[in-house]
Amino acid sequence: MTQHQYADVQWRAAHAHANALPSPEFPYESKYVEVGGHQMHYVESGDLSGDPIVFIHGAPTSVYLWRNVMPWVEDLGRCIAFDLMGFGKSDQPDIEYGYFKHVEFVREFIEALDLKNITFVIHDWGFNYAMEYVVDHPENVKGVCYSEALMAPRYPIDDTEAYGKECPGVLEMYRTMASEAGEDIAITQNLFIERVMQEHIYRLMTQREMMNYREPFFDVSRRGPILQMPRDVPLDGAPVDIRASYQKYNDWFVTKQDIPTLHVYATPGAVNTPEDASWMCDNIDNHESAWIGTGIHYIQEDNPEGYGRALHDWMRRNVTPR
Repeated sequence: MTQHQYADVQWRAAHAHANALPSPEFPYESKYVEVGGHQMHYVESGDLSGDPIVFIHGAPTSVYLWRNVMPWVEDLGRCIAFDLMGFGKSDQPDIEYGYFKHVEFVREFIEALDLKNITFVIHDWGFNYAMEYVVDHPENVKGVCYSEALMAPRYPIDDTEAYGKECPGVLEMYRTMASEAGEDIAITQNLFIERVMQEHIYRLMTQREMMNYREPFFDVSRRGPILQMPRDVPLDGAPVDIRASYQKYNDWFVTKQDIPTLHVYATPGAVNTPEDASWMCDNIDNHESAWIGTGIHYIQEDNPEGYGRALHDWMRRNVTPR
């Protein structure tokens, strides 16, 4: 092959790569473990003898969110993604899906699989539930990668008037979800799946992809866990116990030293803005940020390769050698 021919091949490959859509495939075998008397669904891949890399989703998603990110770090450990209770293929028992109940389920899942030396990859409310474990069990944590996380400098929302000037739409959403209208929007109309997800992803999702997110919630009676998550966000200091949880892990971030952290973010972002990312870099030690281009909230659906490459590079340099 001549130099010109090689250059042409590289040029074509680069442009094909730039236009490739994330794969809808989910080539993972479903597994289950009993947690709190219920079955919790998970998948795993990679080096099953290696240290665990635990992926945790938020609302209203499932393990499907991580399908195109996990392959990028399968050479670095045992990749495990699980469905929060009430989501995905995990059981949907008739229980109160409150904040600390999810915290308990996350801890019990980790204990049920006897996971040691964990690297967490966490998103949205999955971040909150996992961070309770991280702060309480730092000796069992190798690193934390997070995205679109409800943390400082924007959370907790102690001054709704000031927050409303910066993020009026988000504040209105939290207040609406807390009202009676929230049940019609989140449960009857299922708008978190049918509208909010697509509005927070730049590319147009395919029907095949959307069906994976819809399937767990075809039954209207099973949509309660989606609504409870935004209702648990503390506003003006209440609920007090959840607000204390936010402060607990915010304090950990600015005092921790040994555990490396990575913030993966995009522009404009939804929960975390580029300005938030800069604040984190200025105020958190042993911390890195990785900008992966344009994205809103479900950045794993817009640029899973960017997310995966950033995660792999950070783990290779900061986590794997331990």
